[in-house]
Amino acid sequence: MWDNLRCFVCSVETGSFTDTAKRLNLSIATVSRRLQKLESELGLRLLNRHVSGVELTAEGQIVYEKMAGPADQFSELTRIAAMLRDGVNLEPVVISSTEPIISDILAPKLAAFLSINSDLRLTLSVSTSNVSLPKREADIAIRLNRPQDDNLMAKRLPPLKLGLYASKVYLNGRDPSALAFENENFLGMDNSFGDIPEATWFSKHGLAHRLILKSSSVRTLCAATIEGCGISLVPRFIADRQGLIEIPGPATPQRTPYVVFHRDFRKVKRIVLTKNWIVECFEKTLGKT
Repeated sequence: MWDNLRCFVCSVETGSFTDTAKRLNLSIATVSRRLQKLESELGLRLLNRHVSGVELTAEGQIVYEKMAGPADQFSELTRIAAMLRDGVNLEPVVISSTEPIISDILAPKLAAFLSINSDLRLTLSVSTSNVSLPKREADIAIRLNRPQDDNLMAKRLPPLKLGLYASKVYLNGRDPSALAFENENFLGMDNSFGDIPEATWFSKHGLAHRLILKSSSVRTLCAATIEGCGISLVPRFIADRQGLIEIPGPATPQRTPYVVFHRDFRKVKRIVLTKNWIVECFEKTLGKT
């Protein structure tokens, strides 16, 4: 296995079988054969082959990073490979998404999930931008648009519906269906996420000048709404939990979320397990599609 391992490390460092063959004074066919044998021995796919060269798979990245340490390479490699095949967690599964999805859909259902998956560790990361899954900035992302990258796998989740909401304090006894929007105060999302529907809705309906508060935080908008600052455009499931009152008005948008992960992870047990849990969280919170 040592010769095979040497070819693997060299291929990662050079990025191609051709350069590896030159460095090790072997034929390209020999380098390819040794890599195939190593993958067969470990039961893992370590490298993706392309016309332009090779790149690590998600599992190959983990093996390579662990091999870079001072531990005995042979025993460490076989141990890690066995753990990856068995789905035992080597690192936390990093989930990246927006604040309401992390805080209000996933976090409330975390205890039950971890109680039956005690060997699993998670990192829930709130982000205002799309992290790179190929670069392993996260293992799983929940995005509000379908990814176009062929290396990514995506599953559609139940729609995230938005609505206009106010508090009893703000309404002060007024009929929610009789409000003149041109005279009301509104709270909405800022442009941290770009031109998303919940940010552009106000301009579309001629109400941008009535926005007295913008924020990148849905929780901030809900808290300000509860205190009577105005009418906010927020996810229905959050507003309903807070006991806010829905305000009739022009049609409000809905977003279609997707749970996304790299194709290399499709057979990694801990990733599949976590992905299925995310789907379950959405279905329990928002209903099945």
